[in-house]
Amino acid sequence: MGRQYWADYPELFADIVKPNIEIDRAVNVLRWFVSTLYGSFASRKDKEKIEKKPFNPILGEQFIARWKDANDCGETVLFSEQVSHHPPVSAIYLENQKAGISANGHTGQKSQFRATAARIDVIQIGHVIVRLRDYPEQYLITLPSLQILGLWKGAPYVELSGTSYIQSQNYNIRIDFSGKGWISGEKHSFTGVIRSNDSTDPLLTATGVWDGKSTLENHLDRKKTPFFNVAKPKTEPIIAPEDEQDPIESRRLWRYVANAINEGDFATASQLKAEIEQRQRDKVKNGEETILRFFDWVENDTVKNNLEELISGPRDDRYVERGSWIYKRLSFAK
Repeated sequence: MGRQYWADYPELFADIVKPNIEIDRAVNVLRWFVSTLYGSFASRKDKEKIEKKPFNPILGEQFIARWKDANDCGETVLFSEQVSHHPPVSAIYLENQKAGISANGHTGQKSQFRATAARIDVIQIGHVIVRLRDYPEQYLITLPSLQILGLWKGAPYVELSGTSYIQSQNYNIRIDFSGKGWISGEKHSFTGVIRSNDSTDPLLTATGVWDGKSTLENHLDRKKTPFFNVAKPKTEPIIAPEDEQDPIESRRLWRYVANAINEGDFATASQLKAEIEQRQRDKVKNGEETILRFFDWVENDTVKNNLEELISGPRDDRYVERGSWIYKRLSFAK
């Protein structure tokens, strides 16, 4: 359940607040969001480029990590908790007190298998809100859909599809995702167009692939500059030793399953995994309530709803939620 990809590049998260000009901060939000995609959707591939299946997190499962202060950007901390099992939903909270920035959100999936296309379509539910201590704007980030392709070839991989939006009080960014078609196209492609809310004219456009390189074009002077490169070295998270973690934290909860898999003892791994899942089912059957440690459900999130009303592009209302999973000790709320 790690969700540590939200801070694969903690310096990019902290960099959001560096510019004094608002549109430059919006560009940095886009850059940070793009930097999270590879870790989320492609980093589990093995050498044969096959997508590996992660563990299914149980209700209340937690993941806690921090990234040390590098290049004077401040320490970044992450709290993640499984807030729903059916459907699976994880809530995340990322914070850098020195920089004065936080990100709060949740992600979940609803899938549909399309036999004729030999793919699984997955609608992502949820969103992320970025808050700044020293500036008035907030940023709502919506999530793309995704497809699991390559099923007929026995080499499944994830491709992002559809549209994400980054919406603030003054600027909006539409991010369109596409993949390799029958004739043309490139895997993992995206185009992010930045506009002012009061104009349809593009100001800047980021294009490239989210698992590789991308560039940023300024429409005023047509100048292109490097935007992001996933080959940029990542900062490794600092995670408490397993014996010091709570029993519900991911690495301690699944450590014996992971050890068995690493040793090639898949029978034992399957048995241990089944035991963990059965204990979860027994709790539900016996009516035992799981008390969430980090997040509360807020039915009417006015910050999210007000920003969502500014989005001008099409969205599927079936997957638009009115509420949010809010971190209990949220910083920089306005």
